[in-house]
Amino acid sequence: MKHAVITGGSRRLGLYLTEHFLNLGWFVTVLSREKSSSLAALACDQLTIIEVDYCDEENLTEATRALQDQTIDLLVHNASLFDKDVHHQADLMRFFDQLYQVHMRLPALLNELCFDALSRSNNANIVHMTDIYAQTPHPEFGLYSASKAGLESLMKSYAAKYAPNIRVNSIQPGPLKFLPNHSDEDKLAVLNNSLIPIEAGFSPVAQTIDFIIKNPFVTGASHTVDGGRSVKMNR
Repeated sequence: MKHAVITGGSRRLGLYLTEHFLNLGWFVTVLSREKSSSLAALACDQLTIIEVDYCDEENLTEATRALQDQTIDLLVHNASLFDKDVHHQADLMRFFDQLYQVHMRLPALLNELCFDALSRSNNANIVHMTDIYAQTPHPEFGLYSASKAGLESLMKSYAAKYAPNIRVNSIQPGPLKFLPNHSDEDKLAVLNNSLIPIEAGFSPVAQTIDFIIKNPFVTGASHTVDGGRSVKMNR
């Protein structure tokens, strides 16, 4: 049975990917800061949930020790923090540290800790979930954009470091699914800035990961999944 490890699997995209791979018959291990009720509802023999502190290296190393003796076929770095800089004027550098820890330090540490487990697979893949803002930073999300750019750079470094047996790619999503607090005006603004003006949901990302897994000649590549938003932003 194939084995996927997904960080940030308690909600939204991470939860969707967890259910996606469970439905494909994979064994899935989710690393999460806390288990959501939605994730708990997926409970089955194929699912293992590990609650960890993303910013505590000792806790993370100990929590993933069992993983290091297994075989991992897919590692998805999905855990993320997303907020505007202006919301953190009182603790801006603390917020920047948190972004670095979740978007860069955590993926780098897991890549290192899981290297042997990934090496046991005959088709091992690591996917870094970055953002279109890694290429075109948004001024209101400057620190977030910078940390995602760092995650993008880490992807290329690990692709070179782990080739040819472990392939490493990134996915740069744009807005995929609206939040409950998005107003109709917010939604319209997002849709008007996309070449394909629809709320796509999370399926396109799952389909892109499936493509990466099935294509043995793809590594060190960034895959943009944004309905053409990044193109329209640059026009």
